[in-house]
Amino acid sequence: MNGRWLLANRDFLVRDLVRDYCTVYSLLADQRHRFDVDGAVSYTALRDLLGEAMRKGVFWRLKDTAHHLFRNSPGIEAMAPGGMPVVELPLLEDPPAESGNEAELAQINALRRHADSVLPGGARAQKALEALIDWCIGYAFHECGKLKEDAFQGQHYANRLIQISRSPAVTADMYNPLRGLGGQTSESSSRELSRIMHVLGHGLRLLASYLAVERYNAHLARWLASEEDFARRVFGPNYDHLLASLFGNDRERLYLMAARDFLNAGRHEPALALLAKAKESGRLGRDGLALLAELECESTAQCEGTGVCAACGKKNSLPCLPYLAGQGRGCA
Repeated sequence: MNGRWLLANRDFLVRDLVRDYCTVYSLLADQRHRFDVDGAVSYTALRDLLGEAMRKGVFWRLKDTAHHLFRNSPGIEAMAPGGMPVVELPLLEDPPAESGNEAELAQINALRRHADSVLPGGARAQKALEALIDWCIGYAFHECGKLKEDAFQGQHYANRLIQISRSPAVTADMYNPLRGLGGQTSESSSRELSRIMHVLGHGLRLLASYLAVERYNAHLARWLASEEDFARRVFGPNYDHLLASLFGNDRERLYLMAARDFLNAGRHEPALALLAKAKESGRLGRDGLALLAELECESTAQCEGTGVCAACGKKNSLPCLPYLAGQGRGCA
């Protein structure tokens, strides 16, 4: 993928990264709980989570998204491979003119200036966070591959060995050298799960800090507002830190950005529903309440102008049941 495409779609990619990270973490937390209760994880669930080259699962897509964002982004120098010295490059120096057009260079420099203004360590801290988040995702992905193989061993070969051992023809000398392998596989699964959850949990904390540079990402705001309960459950105590990084003390802006993103996509009803829910929770201020009132007014006017009944939601030429029941509204 070329740099221009990555820059043009960066907001969408960041939204996908957060969405898929939360999904992966939640699914693996469920497997951790299952292992604690039953002593095993589901091979099928892990297979679907990872997928394969021709049918990638959500974890594979997450890894690809992280690589696109954090390894292939234009204007951001590649991290040195392990064991090689990091070459310090002047971060704010413009790339050569032939590497991209003026608009692309301007966007790169704008991203750097924004990082300098919102992160304590500036654009260099942003680069460090990106590299570590990408590492956490990649490490956990390959560790999950080992966990999947252990799950297959546990569900198939361990049980098969037990069945074989029950045969009268199998002697102790035949069976005893193999009997402990099933337990070793279970211990391996436990260690892999612990490493995966530790790495992904720390990655969540890094992600909450990194997302400070995404405070103008309307697509991310829309996902966070629409899936707020899910995001809060996954991020846990880091969720308030995430919102503070994005919006400071102005939490209303989350719902305003999300609603306006719905409206820009021509989706009036989801915007109205989102603001109404935020109002019930006491999370709207003056601007949010004004936008909600405007949308409610437009919704009422649209229904009246098209002959759509406010009671039954249908376009009728004859009175509907609410009207006949004398409720004072409905099709007349």
